[in-house]
Amino acid sequence: MRIGKRVLDEIHSHAESTYPEECCGLLIADGEGRVIESTRMTNAYPGPKHDRYVIDPLELFRADRAVSHKGLSIVGIYHSHPDYPATLSAYDLDHSFPLYSYVVVSVPGGKAGDTRSWTTDEERKSASEEKLQIDQ
Repeated sequence: MRIGKRVLDEIHSHAESTYPEECCGLLIADGEGRVIESTRMTNAYPGPKHDRYVIDPLELFRADRAVSHKGLSIVGIYHSHPDYPATLSAYDLDHSFPLYSYVVVSVPGGKAGDTRSWTTDEERKSASEEKLQIDQ
């Protein structure tokens, strides 16, 4: 996955601002598949948000329409893991969309740290790490 440094900085800022809860948002790409924008989403999980996130389907739909009007597309979702590694949890894997990439930011002690990207198989049984290429 190719992502702009500015976009990654925005994601890290979002993750730090919501600590100790998980943040979530969308990864927006141009026609060449480069992530050039991120869009913050509300963590709509109804329970404790320190280890769960949910994106409201209506909010996702509205964001998708806005992005498509600009000739861009949603290629993935980002979220944070407060005080937990930048891997997909069993919950994340079970609720994933196999066509998306998942950027996960570890936030130990409120400071954004390790950031990794994942894809899942169609059955949502396993995840594979994908290289995260940061463009200046």
